[in-house]
Amino acid sequence: MSSCGSSDNSSTSDSVVSIDRIDINSSTPYIGINISQLSYWDGANAMVDMVFESEFRSSEWGYDVGADVDGAPTQDFNLIFSSRRVAIGTYKLVFKGEAELYVSGTPEIDGEASPYITNLVYDATHNLTTADVVIPSVITNNSYINFSNTRRTSTSAFHSGVTDIHLWRSSYPTDGSVIFTKEFLRAMKSFHLIRCMEFISTNENDSVNWSERTTMRHLGRPISGREQPWELMVLLANETGNDLWINVPTRANDDYITKLSQLLRYGSDGINPYTSVQQNPIYPPLKEGIRVYVEYGNELWNPGPGFSGFYWARDFADVARAQLNHPINYDGTVTDDQYLALRRWIAYRSSVISLTFRRTFGDKAMMNTVRPILSAQASNGNAYLSEELKWAEGFYGKIRNNAPYNDTLRTVNELWWGGGGAAYYDSNVSPSSSSQATMKGYFDGLPTDDFAKMVAIDATWTRGFGLANVAYEGGPEPGGSALGGTDGNSTLSALYNADTRMKERMIDAHRIFEGNGGQLFVYYVYSSSIPWSFVNDVTPSLVSDTNTTKLQATQFIRYAPKSAPTLGTLLPATISLHDMDKSIIMDSEAGWGYDGMAYRLSPRTDTTHGEFALIPVRSAETKVYRVSLVNYDPPQGAQIEILIDGISAGIWTLQGFVDGQAHVSSSLSVTISKGLHIVRIRSLQGTLWMKELSVAI
Repeated sequence: MSSCGSSDNSSTSDSVVSIDRIDINSSTPYIGINISQLSYWDGANAMVDMVFESEFRSSEWGYDVGADVDGAPTQDFNLIFSSRRVAIGTYKLVFKGEAELYVSGTPEIDGEASPYITNLVYDATHNLTTADVVIPSVITNNSYINFSNTRRTSTSAFHSGVTDIHLWRSSYPTDGSVIFTKEFLRAMKSFHLIRCMEFISTNENDSVNWSERTTMRHLGRPISGREQPWELMVLLANETGNDLWINVPTRANDDYITKLSQLLRYGSDGINPYTSVQQNPIYPPLKEGIRVYVEYGNELWNPGPGFSGFYWARDFADVARAQLNHPINYDGTVTDDQYLALRRWIAYRSSVISLTFRRTFGDKAMMNTVRPILSAQASNGNAYLSEELKWAEGFYGKIRNNAPYNDTLRTVNELWWGGGGAAYYDSNVSPSSSSQATMKGYFDGLPTDDFAKMVAIDATWTRGFGLANVAYEGGPEPGGSALGGTDGNSTLSALYNADTRMKERMIDAHRIFEGNGGQLFVYYVYSSSIPWSFVNDVTPSLVSDTNTTKLQATQFIRYAPKSAPTLGTLLPATISLHDMDKSIIMDSEAGWGYDGMAYRLSPRTDTTHGEFALIPVRSAETKVYRVSLVNYDPPQGAQIEILIDGISAGIWTLQGFVDGQAHVSSSLSVTISKGLHIVRIRSLQGTLWMKELSVAI
């Protein structure tokens, strides 16, 4: 593709001004959107140069067009540029070489004029062909341009293909100065953040080396299992002012990760990143003030079809767990536990990525400009999130006592900014028909009560370790995850998504998310995936949708005041660990004792992670509280630590008792600010049988 230089593409009257910098500490919500990989069927209508979204097929409709290193065909071919809807207009076609051309597409109304080619000119001096692709009526089916008798140059053999192909949308410049359509940019402005998981084909991206990645010179959609160019993602973030969320390919080696971090900070020459600030980079870095969220792979816990990352990560973990000196085996416990090894590997590799970005961007940028994310299965499913957090604290805590590793000393919240699972929700009434009664029942039951519980669990774990709670994907999914929508009926799913009641239910669901500790919600997905799409799949648009029911919901959400927390016990209070309805989480091998009155918390050893309790609380105002423990038979000199949102707030040294009675510890003065917090109680020395936590004024 043509070079975009260092332009920020903000000169046209339709360009979008940068959004105000907003964060999870703002008084209004902070939300994001996933985007699909560009394609001729995804419905995003994102690119001014439609070749970015197009696919090449042989004249016999095979996939092999003899593509060169830049993706250009070396034989006659068809260029498929849409399979949904194409607007009336004159589209400008430009390419190197010459060819006979024919354009095909089904008009919206039978009998209207078909698309045609006009003003076809070949400039032999510059080996350049230009033509107008005229679409006189809306096309609603497969649209393609047939290139026959192709020659790369005037002296090349016939049927040798062409290069450097562009197909510019009607009414846009044809010099590459405008990259994204104005409607697509406007749609992205309904959000603060853009997650590019599918944009880089994360689930199937098997890239290991930097040389395998897709460059901006590549024509058409990337080859199977490859990403759109990283530079294109940077250009999108720079154009919108949105923060950017990237997913590092699961198999990427250390050099790939380093170069990716350099590209984001310094820009690139189109092939390799710069390693220092450039006066005039060919492709620019992220603009100052734009944040980058960095995730390792996507759903590496998911063994389902199409999720190759799970198997690659499992293979890496299998190799690592056989090495007694590997970080995931620091305590010698994963040699015979494949799935514990996998959980730890995901956290380990994610921490390596975080430290790599730290080296490139510097300490001051971490958790501000650069925000590493630890994503896991929703609701701490299969203990992915909890085991990953405990491994990080255990391993890096152990490192702190070993000088050879002191160049990488990090606490959990120095490795990651945020973490959590997905936040999808559906109704307790199946969207099985379009009847009035069924649809009313569906929306009345959207979301189910399980949604609040799911968010609360992930928020308690992440915020308890000092991380922001992040939903990397989520939103309503009429009919669930069955392929094709409700019971295989994608039309029915689209109908539910377009219903005006969806807006109200999404707004209420987001309030539930925030009330239960959620801080960043990244919705799934702008286009191409029923039942999750934000575009109107009932009546597909000729341009990027900007005002569908679901977009109206997010446009309302992003400007509405945040919801007050409902999770946790309102302070002051005496909190029994039996109050499981308060989303209290205990992490212990032994559990309850003393006739079920107390819960055991044992200290960490060289081979075990310390046991602890996570207790959500909320304060109506910032205040100094007196905090004490009610516990049974504490050993003399036992040390118990209290942490608020992952930060130590004090240590009790307990007197020894062996009388089998409950005892109240001395009190610690702890300042707790207004809002939701996760109190963590853990043993540093000696075993504690804890009954209650008292938080008094």
